[in-house]
Amino acid sequence: MESMNFSRSYLETLSSADLIKLADEHGIDIPDDLNRRFIIGELLDLSQEMMAENHSEMLVVDNPGPEEGYLPISYNETEIDVVLRIPAWAYVWWDISEADFKKATEARGFKNFVLRLSYFDSEQSNVPSESFDIHISLEDREKFVLLSADKKYFRIDLVALYASKENDNLAISRKVRIPNENRIALNAIPGRELDISEVNKISGMERLLKSHYNNYRQSFAG
Repeated sequence: MESMNFSRSYLETLSSADLIKLADEHGIDIPDDLNRRFIIGELLDLSQEMMAENHSEMLVVDNPGPEEGYLPISYNETEIDVVLRIPAWAYVWWDISEADFKKATEARGFKNFVLRLSYFDSEQSNVPSESFDIHISLEDREKFVLLSADKKYFRIDLVALYASKENDNLAISRKVRIPNENRIALNAIPGRELDISEVNKISGMERLLKSHYNNYRQSFAG
């Protein structure tokens, strides 16, 4: 049915015969003895209903869908990347494709996924000077990692651990240089009182250092 937008003033100018014809064209059943005032009222009601329907359709078309404007949880690709938040710790995020996740978790002897943090003496080094694993859950896709002090470069690998076969590096991050200003972590030796600014306390640095030491003491070894 075509859209209609009739005003009362316009309908008042039509003859009764034209009003009945117009109502008939738009599917309004008009008794022969119906007063023209009621015919005009029926046409105005229909006009308002059709305008409301058209407006609703426009809102549905123009309004972005529920998924627009939001990043998907997963791009179904196996990858990992890392950026420094501050010189003392880094933010790591990763993804695992459905195929790789199924292959790893359903393999015989699968134990769990870990983030393997490796330090290098130079950007060109292929053999790490030190490495240790950070355990993650199957659902994790991001983590803050505290960096050991007095190191030069680091890389983080996403690794699947197995009891019955060799471990599998699913994804490898780029090497990232650690700035020399990592003084807070450099002095973070158990038993030593740290001079942490209020800003760093608010950021969670103090809690992070304690948690990291409790779980990964080897990274504090000098």
